[in-house]
Amino acid sequence: MEAVADTSERYQGSIVNKLKAAIGAENVKTSKGERLLYSHDMAPLPKEAQLAFKNIPDVVVRPRSTEDVSKIVKICLEEGTPITPRGASTWGLAGSMPAYGGVLIDMMGGMGKVLKIDEENMTITCQAGCSWKQAYDAAWEKGFLLGSYPSSFPSATLAGWISTAGVGVGNYKYGSAGDNIRNMKVVIPDGTIVDTGFETLADNMSGYNLNRLFVGAEGTLGVICEVTLKLSPRPELLRPIAYEFESLDLLQGPIHDITRSRVMPLHIAWSDNNHFAYLKKMGQDPPTEGSILLVVLEGDKAMVELEEKAIDDIVAKRGGKKLSYEVGQHEWDERCYEFRCRKIGVGSVPMEVLVPTSSYAAMTKDLYELMKSMKMEGAIIGIMTDRNTAMFMPYYIYDAESFTKGVTSLSFNFKCGDLAIKNGGRMLGGFGLFFGPLLQKVRGEGYAIQTAIKKAIDPNDIMNPGKLLGMKTRFGLPVGPGMLSFGLDSMAVVKKILPADKNVDAKVHEMKMEELDKDRFKQHEVDPLKQKKKK
Repeated sequence: MEAVADTSERYQGSIVNKLKAAIGAENVKTSKGERLLYSHDMAPLPKEAQLAFKNIPDVVVRPRSTEDVSKIVKICLEEGTPITPRGASTWGLAGSMPAYGGVLIDMMGGMGKVLKIDEENMTITCQAGCSWKQAYDAAWEKGFLLGSYPSSFPSATLAGWISTAGVGVGNYKYGSAGDNIRNMKVVIPDGTIVDTGFETLADNMSGYNLNRLFVGAEGTLGVICEVTLKLSPRPELLRPIAYEFESLDLLQGPIHDITRSRVMPLHIAWSDNNHFAYLKKMGQDPPTEGSILLVVLEGDKAMVELEEKAIDDIVAKRGGKKLSYEVGQHEWDERCYEFRCRKIGVGSVPMEVLVPTSSYAAMTKDLYELMKSMKMEGAIIGIMTDRNTAMFMPYYIYDAESFTKGVTSLSFNFKCGDLAIKNGGRMLGGFGLFFGPLLQKVRGEGYAIQTAIKKAIDPNDIMNPGKLLGMKTRFGLPVGPGMLSFGLDSMAVVKKILPADKNVDAKVHEMKMEELDKDRFKQHEVDPLKQKKKK
C-alpha cells in the first residue's frame, strides 16, 4: 500500500516548474497535507483502495480563469499527465478524485464567481466553481428564478452537477442539469477553448449538440470553465405543502394522480418513516412518525391556490392528511440536509435509482426487503424527476469503524440497481470510478459509440481517466462489468452472513455514555491552580 509520499521527482521537476510559470507558484500545491485533502469525496474510500488506485494527486492547481485552465491542460498533454477536474465533491462515486495520480484542477480555488446577469436576455453566466446557491441567490435578487439545482446546492458547483447530468430540486418543472444551459466554455484535451452553445438563445439547430456532449461526461471529455444558464421571472409565490401518509408505499396513488393531472409543481419529493425516526433519535423534533409527500408550487398567487386545491383533493381521496404550512416550509428548508443521521457518528451512503411512476409501490417494497435481507438499517427519500420517472435515493447506515462491513455494504448500491431493472427502471444516475464498468451494461450497443467519442476527443486518455467508461487499476488490469458484478454479488452474500450492523439505538446509547463519562471526568478533575492555593 502506498503511503502519502513526497511528490515524485518527475513532478518536482519539469511539470511543476511549467505549471508555476504558467499560472503562478502560489496556485500550484505539492505538499503532502494539501494533496491528501483531495484524495476522497463525500464517501471516502478505505485506505486499502490505494493498493489498486492512486487516489492521491501528485499536484493540485487552482486556476483563476479559463485561460489558466487552457495552459494547465496544454502542459499536461505535453507531459502525458492525467488530469482530474474537481468541484465541491459532494458526489459519492469517486468521480472527482484521481485514479492514477497526476494533476488535480481545483475549480473552486479561484473560479467561483458570478460573472454577469443579462436581465434583457434572462441569463446568468458563472465560472464553473461557483456554487448553485450563489447563482440562485444572485438571480433571485435581480428578480429571476434559476429553475433547477441539486439538493446539495449550498456547496455543489455548477460544473460538478452538469458533469454528472444531475437531477434535483425543480427538475420536475424546469428540467435537469442540461436543460437550462445556453452555453459553456470548455477546455478540451488539446487545450482549445470551445463555446458549446449560444449565449442568449437555444441551440435547437441541426448538428451535434455540444452542450449535451459535455453534460454527463463526468469530466472525461474536457474541463467546463464557464456556464451560461437561462432564467425565468421570479414567482409571486413559492408554497411548499406537506402531506402525511401512514407508510411510503401509499404515496403511489397520489403521485400517480398528480403526475397525470395538468397541475405542474416545481418539485415533488418524499421521505419515509425511518428517516423521521432517525431524526427523532438524534434529538430533533420531526413533524411526523409517518411518511411525508412534499409538493412545492410556484407562480402567480391565483394559479398556486388553484393548483393547491387540486392537489388537496387528490390527496384527500387517497387517504392522506394535509399538514400545516409551517411543516411544509420546514421540509422545504431541510431539502439540502437529507443525511443528517451522520451527526450521530454512523456512516451513511446514498444511492440513486430510477423507475417508472407505475412501479413506485413495488420498488418501495423491494428496497425495504433488501435492507432486511442484508441486515442493514436505512431510509428512503426521493423525488419525481418528470411525470414518469421516480428517483429513489435510499441511504443505508453502517458501522464506519468496521472495514469489512463498510466494504461489503457497498454491494447494497449494486443490488438497488438490480431492483430498479426488475421494476422497469435503470440502475444509476452516475458511474464515476466505483461503477464505471457498468456503463457498458446500461448502454448496450451505444457503449461503443461513447468510447469512440472519448477516443476521438481525448486520444491520449489524459482527461479524468479511469472514470465512467470502465475501470482499470493502476497496474493496467481492466475490471469488466462481469468481474465487478461478480465481486459485488459476492460482497452482498458476505454482508448477509455477517452479524447485523450496529444499529442507531446502540450508537445513540454509546454517544450518551461517552458524554456521561466526560461529565464524570470533569467533575473529578483536579485543578492544579486551586490545589496549589490550598497548600
